[in-house]
Order: sequence, then structure tokens, then C-alpha cells
Amino acid sequence: MKQQELNVKVKEIIIETLNLNMEVKDILDETPLFGTSYKPGLFDNSLCVLEVTSALVGEFDIEPSCFDNKSFETVGSLADSVYNAVENKDKE
Repeated sequence: MKQQELNVKVKEIIIETLNLNMEVKDILDETPLFGTSYKPGLFDNSLCVLEVTSALVGEFDIEPSCFDNKSFETVGSLADSVYNAVENKDKE
């Protein structure tokens, strides 16, 4: 799977898992997952991390350990973590 295709799939999973009233085109790679009072993110709380992580692990057959703190900064960093995990899995 190409990285751009994977980015779209990650955005679709976020929208579906969190029941967001958005479309993929509304989410930029730079969109923060956790926001501030000035710039809200897509995640309301840490439960969102568990829900999205579980959905991604199931969809891509990857290990939860592939995620770290940087994975949950932006939509792009989350997609990068998934892409790297998928690529490493394919090399095994």
C-alpha cells in the first residue's frame, strides 16, 4: 500500500471510529490529534487514543507497540507510524 493511500485509510478510520461529522478532505496531515483551547484537535480525551489505536491495529494487523508519544501529535505522524509498522511487518 502506498503511503498516500494509507494516509487516506487512517483518516477514514479516525472519522469512523470517533463518529466525526467530517470527510477525509477536511482532515489535513498537519491536523493535531490533541488540541488546545485555541486550536482544537480531533481527540476529546485519551479514550480516543485507545479506540483509534485498536481500530488501526485490527485493520493493518500491526502491534500496538509501534506507536509512541510522537505518533499521536498529528494525523500525519499517526499515519507515518502505521506506515512504518506495515513496511517493517512486510520485511519480516
